[in-house]
Amino acid sequence: MNDISKYLELKDQMKTGDLLQWRSNSVIGALIRWKTDSTVNHSSLVLRLTEYEGLERRRFTTEALSNGTVLSLLSRRLEQFDGEVWWHPLIDSWNEKRQAIGEAALSLIGIPYDYQSIADQIFGKVSADAQSLFCSEYCFLAYGFKGQAPAPGDMIRLGIFKEGVKIL
Repeated sequence: MNDISKYLELKDQMKTGDLLQWRSNSVIGALIRWKTDSTVNHSSLVLRLTEYEGLERRRFTTEALSNGTVLSLLSRRLEQFDGEVWWHPLIDSWNEKRQAIGEAALSLIGIPYDYQSIADQIFGKVSADAQSLFCSEYCFLAYGFKGQAPAPGDMIRLGIFKEGVKIL
């Protein structure tokens, strides 16, 4: 189990729509980083469900994984993750969009993983399409963007995030 003390220190500042950037120690993660010339290989969103947080003030993450788009407790995901994670808060001018981002993210839960687009990205960029989703494509659509789906390392170039903080 990982030391999540940095996350616990910062979790009260994390809000719906904030971006999480993941760097796994897996072979697949290394291949994605190599192909995309990036330091990260996975993206997900922070989601707060305030009605269900309780005294422990839970945070969730929504993400596209091999079994489709899912909702997970962020603390549990961090405890079990083999790698590093950075939290990128949304810039202040996007605060009023947080509810819409959360609603969009939840509306995409359960959609299958986009294996075809991952394969297609070997040869170039792909258009974002909600029929099936890979990680950064999922985040991109939840933010309300359209067009070419970014690779995980390209997410921070959208210009809507503050400087990242390493939480794991």
